[in-house]
Amino acid sequence: MDPTLLLSGLLLLAFGLLGVGVAEPGLLEDHLLRVGLALLAMLGGSLLSVRFLLRHALALLLLNLLLLALVLLVGDGPMGVRRWFDLGPFAFQPSELAKIALVLYLASFVGRKGEDYPILGPTLLVGSTVGLVLVEPDFATALFLFLLGTSLFVLAEVPWRRLIAIGLAGFLVLVPFSGAYLNRFRYVSERFSGFLSYLKGEARPEETAYQVLQAQKAILLGGPFGQGPGGSLPHLPEAHNDMVFASVVFATGWLGGLVVLFLYGLLFLRGLSLALKLGGAEGLVALGLTLYLVLQAALNIGVTLGFLPVTGVPLPLVSYGGSSLLVSGLALGLLLSLARKAMGKGVREWSS
Repeated sequence: MDPTLLLSGLLLLAFGLLGVGVAEPGLLEDHLLRVGLALLAMLGGSLLSVRFLLRHALALLLLNLLLLALVLLVGDGPMGVRRWFDLGPFAFQPSELAKIALVLYLASFVGRKGEDYPILGPTLLVGSTVGLVLVEPDFATALFLFLLGTSLFVLAEVPWRRLIAIGLAGFLVLVPFSGAYLNRFRYVSERFSGFLSYLKGEARPEETAYQVLQAQKAILLGGPFGQGPGGSLPHLPEAHNDMVFASVVFATGWLGGLVVLFLYGLLFLRGLSLALKLGGAEGLVALGLTLYLVLQAALNIGVTLGFLPVTGVPLPLVSYGGSSLLVSGLALGLLLSLARKAMGKGVREWSS
């Protein structure tokens, strides 16, 4: 296995244990079980053939769309929303799996059709995925899926004329419904208004920005070397999940926070290297999976530091959460599978 990818992933999982342990000690045992499942997913992903998955990428995406539709009918979630299937000790969130399904499908499509091919079909599938997640409602994940899909279209060198034309068409379709959506799901606009209050220095405990202020307080209290896993974390909503980076820094210090950033940087550089070495559909898969892990990490950490509005997007491989840990572990496993393929390719090229 690729030592850089493997070590980076294992260390991030270890930092997650520290962060969850200091934030919610009562959840540590449960989190250990979830980390174990993530490791199994990583192992399983490393043994899978990405080429096989590419051949069946459309079926995988359609299956995921079916799950997203089904969760709206029989799913569960906080305050009446429907985001996951309650499987007893484990809750499965199809929107997390959609991140990998989209990457595989778009890479497969570009690999088969080429970049200068009408993309109406893929755009409709991406739009359907984003739309179903949007009405759960999960605005942050829907926005992330949109950014991920758009980034892959751009990186696959789809002509800008096609992207702009479809983007304008989608904008014209969505605008008439935006007011009704924001009126029904007020939490979206409340998060943005809370972020604006934070920027103005007017955040109050009942506003979303209170989380950011408390996260920054925890980071400052962490100091250079941290308070250790037994430290008393100040009150911080979602300290084990959305704001886990603040918990990690509180326990391990600013030095530990820099190490976490360094590990995501290693994942990015190694994933980019794999994409350049493999090329084609497999290279685009490597790039897409890397973007999923690193871009989501950047969004999560940006929220914690106060650069972005609160989104609710977890920190890959670190945050508490069954579906997030499972899918990010699977993504890392697929990168390990691609790394093995790239290594074999390099050996063949050298021997020839």
